[in-house]
Parts: sequence; structure tokens; C-alpha cells
Amino acid sequence: MGGSKKRGPTVDRARVFAQARGLIDAGRTAEAETLLRRGLPSPSKDAEGLRLRARIAELEGRPASMKSLAEKSLRIRSHPDGHLILAQFHLRHGDVEPAAVEAARAVEVDPADANARLMHAAILLEAGRIDDADATIAPLRDTPPAVVGLERRLGYTIAAIHTRRGEHQAALDHLDANALAPGASPPERKAMLALRAKILDHLGRYDEAFADAEAFNALERVEFSPGRYALEIDRMIERTGRDRLERFPIGFESDVPVLVSGMPRSGTSLVDRIIDAHPDAAGAGEFTGLERFAAKLQQVTDPSKPPPECFGDMQSPQWRDEGERYVRGLRAMHPDARRIVDKSLSNVNLLGLASRLLPGCRVIHVVRDPRDVAISCVMGEFRPAVMPWTTRLEWVATAWSAMERLMRHWHAVLDVPILEVRYERLVADPDTEFRRIIDFIGLPWDDACLDFHATGRPLRTLSNDQVCRPLYTSSIARHRHYEAAISAIEWPDHEA
Repeated sequence: MGGSKKRGPTVDRARVFAQARGLIDAGRTAEAETLLRRGLPSPSKDAEGLRLRARIAELEGRPASMKSLAEKSLRIRSHPDGHLILAQFHLRHGDVEPAAVEAARAVEVDPADANARLMHAAILLEAGRIDDADATIAPLRDTPPAVVGLERRLGYTIAAIHTRRGEHQAALDHLDANALAPGASPPERKAMLALRAKILDHLGRYDEAFADAEAFNALERVEFSPGRYALEIDRMIERTGRDRLERFPIGFESDVPVLVSGMPRSGTSLVDRIIDAHPDAAGAGEFTGLERFAAKLQQVTDPSKPPPECFGDMQSPQWRDEGERYVRGLRAMHPDARRIVDKSLSNVNLLGLASRLLPGCRVIHVVRDPRDVAISCVMGEFRPAVMPWTTRLEWVATAWSAMERLMRHWHAVLDVPILEVRYERLVADPDTEFRRIIDFIGLPWDDACLDFHATGRPLRTLSNDQVCRPLYTSSIARHRHYEAAISAIEWPDHEA
């Protein structure tokens, strides 16, 4: 009888977790959260329950709760999944090194956990630590995981390591033999096809590369209306005329922020890295401070009223507090830097707000041939839910035109200084262009900027492998390799 009493709660817990996981798989995360809170005997002391709730918080976009719940679970019992959740938290914020530390701890807790090793290796690759990534998966090469999904991930990881080492044919052979097997989920297949497209591009097999790019984009394409997008930009321009902006509250004046704007794959990461290489400057990556402020402001704004009344209780004192909080967030990352770069992809849409929230900021706008931007976007692996226009060449052309129109508007109405940087000139004449950038942000020239690729700072971006090596010009006019794909599209005028 005593044995039966001990087994009862275990069976009940197993049922609760099975039901909760089923609800999560069905997208019913709120119900799963309720079940875990009410169905477990001691939910605040159940390490497994806390880990699962942390996963729910991640799915629901609650990173603070995700972190808190994972940490609570680890205080109760060490487990690889707890550390991997924290690693994901750090990755969400672009912090690659702390993510690598947590993933390494997951491997230490259970060296036989193939999932932990594969995630640790993926993070190390993001940090440019290719040999360390290879060493992490070495035990899996000898004894591949029995789970099919993990076996495919191992094949993908080995191919990625070959690619980062420039061993492109070996990467292709391994990917085709071990990763692109039948049964892969759509996200797995998308990642594998994206890697294959990149490898084929390196090998000069451009038609095949573009075919793979078309295939992986079709797996997750979100419908995009060019006309509606252009109309949204028109409305943004109408709402942010000079007279209207001058009535916005003023925030916190600081010369620390440097806002870099531009299309994805236009060279913003390169500019970030050049400035970061300066001893008195740093890069914060895709910092989300402006997005958070814009979201908060949107909740209280009454569009029927003129500024500043339209902002309700968010007036000058609140704007000053928000601006100071933004700068504190940058300084927390780099306490000694005199200039800190925020290269969020949303910056181009938020420069009107930024000019009032951070009146001492500087803006660098990076422009690249729209045809090269389009090829790089379509060949890259973006999130279509956030940037749906990245999945078709003609949609990228539309977005490029709209963003350039918006930037012409900002040049005309904003009082903050704006520097335009042409990617093609940047890579063709670094001695001139690098100095122009550093002079613009008000710092003395330092030759360390010419060695930007050697700074060693992890950079979580699709451009990571490009900006972690010396400057090269092979990406200029890349579109010529894809003439058949781009020839039918009407491209916007641009200055080379």
C-alpha cells in the first residue's frame, strides 16, 4: 500500500505534463500555463513545471518571465534545459557570449545530452568560434544521436562548420547526404535549404542557389502588399512634418547614441563594427529601446488630437525619463564608451521619435545598390512575419524605394545630424569613408578602425561571417550573377 501511495503523485504529474505539452503543441499556451499552476501539488517548487512555464513565456514573448522561471527551476535542480532556456533568453537580446556560457553549462550538467551540444555548437558558430563548435560536437560524430531530428541537426551543424571554414564542396556533400533527408519539419528544411543556397553561391552555381532560395522562402512566405506598404509610408510622412514634430515633447539630450539605419544587408553591420573598433566607442547591436518606447507611446496616443495633447500623460517629464532610460541601457552594456551604436532595423521608421526623445543623437544611414540588397535578402534567412518583403525580389525593390523616400523626408525635417554612407564607396575607399564616419560621430581618428574585423566582439547577425573578416569588394554588383532573376523587375534609381 505504501508503494502505491508514492507512485500516485508521480503518475498524476506525468499526466499533467503530457496534457500541458499537448496544449502547447496546439498553440493553447494560456491553458497550459493554467494547468501547470493548478494541476501540480507545489507549482512554485516543481523544477520541471517551472522549466515548461519558462518555455511558455518564451512562446508568448515574455522574456523577463522566461528568464525568472528558468532561474527558479535551476535553483531547485540543475538541468540542461534550464540552462538552454537562459541561453535562448540571451540570444533574444543579442548577447552571444552569455548564451554560450549557459549552453556550456548545459553540456557540463549532462555531457550525453545531444540537444545541449548542438545548441552550444550553434551559438559558438555565431560567435565565430569555429574550432570550439567542432570540438563540442566531436562526441556526436563518434556516436550520432539516435533521435532522427537531432541526427539531421548534427548533419546541418557539420555542414555549417565546413562552410565557415571555406570547405564549400565538403559542406554541400555532407548537407545533401546527412541533413536533407526526408522527414524534416518546415523550419528544419528552411534552414537547410538556406545553408545550401549559401554554399552553392560560394561555389558559383548561381542558378541552383537561387532555386534553393526560392524554395525555402516559399516554405514560410507571408503575403505582402506593396501598395499598402507604400501607403503606410505616405501616412508616416504626413504625420511627421516639421511643424508637427516641433510640438512633440523633448526627451533626454545625450551625445552617446549613434543610430545606424538602412535596409537589411545594406552594410549597417559593417558600420557598427567599424565604430565598435574605436577605443572610445562600442556597438550595442540591434538595441530595442526605441521600439519599446514607440510601443508604450502608441498605447496612450489619441490620433484625433494634435501634439503634445495627443500623448496624454506622456509629456516632457516622461519623455525625459524614457530618454534617460534608453541611454542608461546603452551605458549598462558599455560603461566607458563615449559613443554607442544602435543598429536596430526599425530605426528608419522611428527617426522622427528619436530626434525628439534623444535630441543629441547622430544618425548614419547606409545605402546599397537595391539589386544587391534584394539578392542578399532573398538568399538570407529572415523572419517573414516581421519583414515579409524579404522573400521576393520585387517586394524588396518596393521596400527599398519606400525607405529611401522616408529617409529623404527625415533629411528635410529633422534637426539631428544625418550622414549618408554608400556601401560601395565604403568598401572601395575605406581610408576616406572610415575617417568620414568617425569624424561625423565626433571622435578622433584611430587606426584600430581599419582592423574592425579583429575586434573579437560577437555580432549576432546574418552578416556575422562577412564582418568578422577583412574588407572585401566581391559583394559589390553581386546581382550580376543573378541576371536572369532580376531582369524582369523595374529597379528604383540609385546612385552607385
